[in-house]
Amino acid sequence: MFKLLFSLVTLLLSFNTLAQSTGAPVKIATVQELMMAPVRKVPAMVEAKFVATIKTESRGIVKEIVEVGSMIKKGDVIAHLIDSQVRHRKDELNGAVKGSQAKLTFLKSENTRLNGLVAKKLISNSELEQNKSDFISARNDLIQAKARLKQYLDQVEKLKVKAPYDGIVMQQLSQPGQLLNAGDDVLEFMQANNLEVIVNIPFKYKSQIKTSAVWQIETTDGQLIDAKIKRFIPAATGRSHTIEVHLTVSADNLWSGEAVNVLVPTQSKKMVIAVPRDALVIRKSGAYVYTVVAEKSHKVDVITGMAQGELIEVKGLLSSGDSVIIRGNERLRNDQSVKIIE
Repeated sequence: MFKLLFSLVTLLLSFNTLAQSTGAPVKIATVQELMMAPVRKVPAMVEAKFVATIKTESRGIVKEIVEVGSMIKKGDVIAHLIDSQVRHRKDELNGAVKGSQAKLTFLKSENTRLNGLVAKKLISNSELEQNKSDFISARNDLIQAKARLKQYLDQVEKLKVKAPYDGIVMQQLSQPGQLLNAGDDVLEFMQANNLEVIVNIPFKYKSQIKTSAVWQIETTDGQLIDAKIKRFIPAATGRSHTIEVHLTVSADNLWSGEAVNVLVPTQSKKMVIAVPRDALVIRKSGAYVYTVVAEKSHKVDVITGMAQGELIEVKGLLSSGDSVIIRGNERLRNDQSVKIIE
C-alpha cells in the first residue's frame, strides 16, 4: 500500500512538473479603452410599426384566402374574389366600345363623301356640319365607352386583393364562400421587418433622449441588440411621469409582442478601461485579473465599475492593449508559466 501511494504521489508531481515546464493553456483578450455610460434596464415591448386591416374594393364571393402566418411579398395575391356577372358585364361594355368605334368609322367615311359633294355643290353645307357634329358626338361616346370598360376591368382586377407591402397574415376576417361588399374586411396584415421598441423612460433621464442616439435592448435570452431612437414624445405623461420613446430595430430573432429590456444610459458616456467579464476572478477578498507578461501570468487587483454587454469597466494597473486571460484563469497562480492557445 505504501509503495502504491508513493507511486501515485510521484506521478502527480511529475504531471505538475510537466505542466509547469510547458505552461498552463490559456486564452487571452485585449484590454480596451472605450466610451461607456452606466445604464438602467427599463421594461419595453417590441411592436410592428404597421398592422393594417385589408379591405376589399369590389363586391364578390371569396374564392381563396391565404392562411394565417403566411409570409407574403408585396403585390402577391392574399385573397381572390369572384363575381358571377363579370363575363356578362365585360361583354356588354366591349360591345359598347365596338359599336361606338363602328359609328365613328362610318361618320368619318361619310365626312369624306359629303366633302366631295359640297365641293361639287350637290348638297348644302348644313348636311356637312351635321356630319361633323355627329362625328364629335360619336368620338365622345367612344371615349366614354372605353373609360367605362377600363374602370370595370380595374374593378375586376381588384377582385384579386394584393399585399400592400411584404408582411405576414395575422388573422383571417373572411372565409371562402362568403359574399363581401366593397369596403368589407378581408384579413389583418402585419408589415414584416419593420419593428420598433416602445419604452417609457423616467423623466429624470430626459437629457439622454436624443433622436438617432443608439441604445441597446436585451432579449429574454440575454442577447444584446442595437436600436436607434426614431422619435419620442417630448412630454412627461401619465401618473408615472415618463417619456414615450420609439426605437427602430432590425433583427430576425425579434417578434412583435415580445418583451425586452431597454438599457437606458443614466448619464453621459465617459472614457474607461474595460475587459471581458470572463477575465475577472472574484474572491471574498476582492476581484483581480491575470495579464500575460513574458509568457507568465501577472495578477492585477481591480475594482469593477459599469458594464456594457460582455465588457465591464475596471480600475487598476491596466492599459489599453494589455493581454488579459479569459480562459484558464480560475486555477492560475501569480507568475505561473502559461501557453496561449487559440
